[in-house]
Amino acid sequence: SMYISRRALRQQFDPCTHPKETYLLCDLQWGGSGRFWIHWVKNDDLKNCHAEKYFLEQIFEPRSYSFCDITWYLSWSPCEGCCAIIQDFLEEEHNVNLRIRVARVYYAHVPRNRAALRELASFPRVTIQAMDVEGKSYYRYCWDTFLQTGGYFDFTAGSFRSAIERNRLMLKDILTVSTL
Repeated sequence: SMYISRRALRQQFDPCTHPKETYLLCDLQWGGSGRFWIHWVKNDDLKNCHAEKYFLEQIFEPRSYSFCDITWYLSWSPCEGCCAIIQDFLEEEHNVNLRIRVARVYYAHVPRNRAALRELASFPRVTIQAMDVEGKSYYRYCWDTFLQTGGYFDFTAGSFRSAIERNRLMLKDILTVSTL
């Protein structure tokens, strides 16, 4: 499906909550067509399949003749295993650029997850950022793009602005390579 419910968007992307699921909202553009394809998936607990792996193995259809720009809006940053799967995918798909926007950092205190995120972020054709409300609000974009009925944007960040900033700084710290 292309659209997500308002309730799921609020529950999954509010950085003050800690749901067990990971939601992946995607917009994808082949070549310079100007047309975007949108889709969303969540992890499949029955098959023990994370959202990132599911998208890359079950949803994405490679086309060798055209460049592809993919933007993922993730409720959690990729885990160590998914970082490796994403890198393997990008090593095979040289025509894909991937932008990853995350609402929360997954187990930020675990050194392996931190190292895997840092390695993925250093990979060519990958950018990783925390979702933000300042400037181009990724929350607003997701609201406008992935909900079936528009309606009033009532996912204001006032109540969780400090959590957004905390996640942004945490991710920045993780992705900053120490020169010591």
